Amino acid sequence: MRLKVLVVEDDLINAEILRDIIDGLGYDVEVAHDGAEAVERFRSWLPNLVIMDIKMPVMDGIEATRRIRALGQSHWVPIIYHTSLDMTDEIVSGLNAGADDYLLKPTPPDLIRAKISSYERVLEMQRSVRSQTSELSAWRDMAEQQNRLSQHVVSRLLDAEGLRDSLLEWMNTPADNFSGDLVCAIRGPADMLYLMLADAAGHGLSAALSALPMTQVFYGMAGKGFPIHTIAEELNRKLKCFLPIERFVAAGLAAIDTRNQTIEIWNGGIPDILFLSGDCTIAMRWPSRHPPLGILPPAAFNSSTEQVNYQQAGELFICSDGIIEAENASGARMNQLMVEKLLCSAPPGQRMATLQMALQRHLDGDKNPDDLSCILARVPIERRQDIRPANRPETHGAKDFSDWRLGLTWGLSELRNLDIVPAVLGFMNQIPSLKAHSGNLYLILAELFNNALDHGLLNLDSQLKNEDDGFERYLSEREQRMDALTEGQIDMRFHLHRADGQPALDICITDSGLGFDYEQINLLDDIESGLPEFHGRGIMLVKRLCSELVYTGRGNVVNARYSL
Repeated sequence: MRLKVLVVEDDLINAEILRDIIDGLGYDVEVAHDGAEAVERFRSWLPNLVIMDIKMPVMDGIEATRRIRALGQSHWVPIIYHTSLDMTDEIVSGLNAGADDYLLKPTPPDLIRAKISSYERVLEMQRSVRSQTSELSAWRDMAEQQNRLSQHVVSRLLDAEGLRDSLLEWMNTPADNFSGDLVCAIRGPADMLYLMLADAAGHGLSAALSALPMTQVFYGMAGKGFPIHTIAEELNRKLKCFLPIERFVAAGLAAIDTRNQTIEIWNGGIPDILFLSGDCTIAMRWPSRHPPLGILPPAAFNSSTEQVNYQQAGELFICSDGIIEAENASGARMNQLMVEKLLCSAPPGQRMATLQMALQRHLDGDKNPDDLSCILARVPIERRQDIRPANRPETHGAKDFSDWRLGLTWGLSELRNLDIVPAVLGFMNQIPSLKAHSGNLYLILAELFNNALDHGLLNLDSQLKNEDDGFERYLSEREQRMDALTEGQIDMRFHLHRADGQPALDICITDSGLGFDYEQINLLDDIESGLPEFHGRGIMLVKRLCSELVYTGRGNVVNARYSL
């Protein structure tokens, strides 16, 4: 942009000399012959630089300077006085009025050129700063808009129905405008409680964006009953595809099955997950055994979980490293041992409040440099003999009912690599007349299928679970026998129809194994009999949910009828 210079000079010869010098520099120049004209030309032409005489008719240069400054320019316009050597007092007054510099007459042309060039460089820097300021302002406005949107999204995620579960307490306090940590919870089929705490690398918006893709995967898969090892695999695959190489998400996943008194954990990069007993001790802990999600490619990812049978009620505690590394103004940090002592010092039901109060005292009003997030889940004991089937969902009308059949055969490859029950249930949830029954159907399918696989194909003995560490040994034996299996299949047949005028789903599951002693199931007809309990996922409950349940053959064929 060409520099625009306004010359204010009542002497015509001096005015022309200045015009020639400025024009010779390649700048635009206009001349005003008194202060009033200078103010008017300044307003209409908007010059970048003013060279002004002080002694002029109509309005002198000092008053013209005051009026020009009173116009309130959006940017700085230098005003240089060009005056005689004996006008020192006027120069001082002019500088006080808003002028920036002065030149004494007579002025050598080289000095005039140098002065103008010097101010041109300053003005160019000013233009650059204005441009950068404008860009920064636009960036700030855009960033604030993105922050508001992200805060809205994160706040909605933290308002998920699952986080209002009566068994849960949680906290999520961000270090920045909003948290890069996420806490998620949902009830899956059969009332399984799924939990996830995710801690993305970094803070604020970038961390939150890294963690957000996990929510859709977690809620979608957990809601359908997929096991957490499959959820972990899909989370890792999604993040590995989505995130740049330097980004990753530490996470803890848990599934609490109160019907069968099991807890399953996957810990990838977060502090030890704890099971706190009612007597204020740490009964179990699960340290991190995997790297965070998004680091390893799917082929190298280890999704193995740790599953235990719990025999006493307690509370499951999951936290991010922001809790155990909370740092106050003096640089003192909390640590794992301090957090564990705090949790063990409080009785059940008061542990979250105790931890929050301790964090407040420790930080003393200062902002923690990292997000503070944790989940505390009560883990109750539900004796199987006390379980009663939930109220049946309202039966759909005839308009939602259709007669259909479905047959599925699962070979070794599918049995080893697929999560079959959630996959089948996902299909059934698309049938309007079955969707409302997904919880009961999950219980039935999971029990019957697992019996066919564990006892039919793998010939596992459930009595192993009664021994010390039996549950873990049972799972290990199951995995070994599955790897060693060389042949076998499981067939599933479904028929949705009307039976005696009532909509019903017939389920037939057949395995190619040796079968098992199905006669023992009849021992469960009398709940109060005190006879040994059958070790499935709850065959007694399945018998209550189904209007018919019949094993035939070698115990490798089971037919169930579920009335809608």
